[in-house]
This record gives sequence, structure tokens and C-alpha cells, in this order.
Amino acid sequence: EHLIRHARLIRNANHKTNKQDINLHIENFTQSGDDISEVVVYAPDHPGLFSRIAGAMSLSGANIVDARAVTLTNGMALDTFWVQDIAGGAYGDGDRAKRLAIKIEAALTGKINPKKEIEKEKKRLSGSRTEVFTVPPRVLVDNKASNTATVIEISTRNRIGLLHDITWGLTGLGLQITSAHITTYGERAVDVFYVKDVFGLKVEQESKIKSIENKLMEIITGQTGEDAGMIDKRTALN
Repeated sequence: EHLIRHARLIRNANHKTNKQDINLHIENFTQSGDDISEVVVYAPDHPGLFSRIAGAMSLSGANIVDARAVTLTNGMALDTFWVQDIAGGAYGDGDRAKRLAIKIEAALTGKINPKKEIEKEKKRLSGSRTEVFTVPPRVLVDNKASNTATVIEISTRNRIGLLHDITWGLTGLGLQITSAHITTYGERAVDVFYVKDVFGLKVEQESKIKSIENKLMEIITGQTGEDAGMIDKRTALN
């Protein structure tokens, strides 16, 4: 059913003739009785798109429990997020869903900067740094799981802006996210990304793989350099 909804959204978007319309289409769907909402964003693909959407959702208080990012052959991205509110319920199709769509549009049109806003929110909510490591952080880079992309799996403690920070980091490393699979188990987040380099190829250089691992460990631990490396080693030993 969701594939049919996505196809209908794309067809309707492509049939629009009003050139003054923003080339951005957001659809929210909640099945009656479900405690989760599906939010689909159809927009021109560009570096940082997925990250900005994730940031807008985080700022809206939406908990992303799963996500799929797909780049289409027409240069458009179709990003699907399954979200819940802070009480573990669906967003529905009322005012809250409309406010979420407005926040996403603001992030994608430059009216707000999700990165800066998330940093402010993290400082406001900052607590003990040891809380970060109640779930051992881990980064795995795998070139055998897919024939066409490098697969990156990240396991860490879930927190505000986590998906935004990780995907912003991947964009900064010059990686294209072709698919993303986001899952949360309570306070633990397991995020899997299929990525390619700027040439559309797997990342196979050992030095580049190491820089990816180091950068992502810095992002999820909040520590840099040797400190993040020591955490990585302790995790491997565990």
C-alpha cells in the first residue's frame, strides 16, 4: 500500500504545472488505529537533504523509529520516515502533522538551520557525559554486504539530533546516501546506511574507510581523536 501511495505522490507532483510552486512535496499518512505515522518527502536530491529533514523532525519532537532514503533516476529523492510523538503515538493528520510539514519545508528552504538549532537544544538538555556510553558505541564499515554500495552500520545510544548529526557527517565526508535503514530499540539506535563516493563507487581505500570510522565515532561519542579511538577499541574488546 505504501508503494502505491508513493507512486501516486510522484505522479501528482510531476503533473503540477504551476512553476511558482516549491518543488517539494510532503505527505503524511496514518493508518487508523496505528501508533505510528508515515511521512514521505519528495524533493530534488542534493547533499544534506536527508540530514535536514531528520533535523527538522528532531526539532519538532518527532521520534524517528525507521527511515528509508531513495534517490530516483530523475534526480529527485523520495525519503520516507516512520515517526512517533514523545508519548509513543502517531502524529495523525491534524495540526501537529501540519506543523511538522511546515518545519520540514522551513529546513529545506533555508528558513531555519537545523544544525544550529539542534546544537542549541543539545546544550539546553546536556547532562552527564557518561550517559552517552550506556549503550556501547560501534561503527562497522562493510564492503561485502552489497554489490554496489559500502554499508555502514552504527550502533549507539539514541539522543536528540542523532540521525541529523550522523547524516550531516556522512555528507561532509563526501558520501552519497543511497539508502538508509533506521531502527531504535528503546535507548539504543542501530542505523544502517548504503553509501557511495562522489564517483558513485564503493569506498574501498583503507585510509578513507578509517577516516569514516574515526569521524562517525567522534560524532556519536562527542569526543575527538585518541579519546574516540580508545572507546572504539574498548567496544571491540567487549
